[in-house]
Amino acid sequence: MPKPTTTERLDKADRQLAAIRDMIQDGMRLVIQSRKDIRALNAAQIRLTAAQNRTDASLKALIDSLRGDNGRTNGKTKH
Repeated sequence: MPKPTTTERLDKADRQLAAIRDMIQDGMRLVIQSRKDIRALNAAQIRLTAAQNRTDASLKALIDSLRGDNGRTNGKTKH
């Protein structure tokens, strides 16, 4: 097998560097997209938490209204 020339070796190194550069750029794009996705998930989680809190408050109000005491407190009629 013949020994590669200097030009061939430099060409191979240039191709390898270009491939590495492309991989780094792809990786950076993935990191940026992941950060955007995480921000969107965080915002959705905040909205979901707020909605759950409103639902909990509404459910508590409903349950409290269904526990009516029919005008009685501790078995005694209110006056």
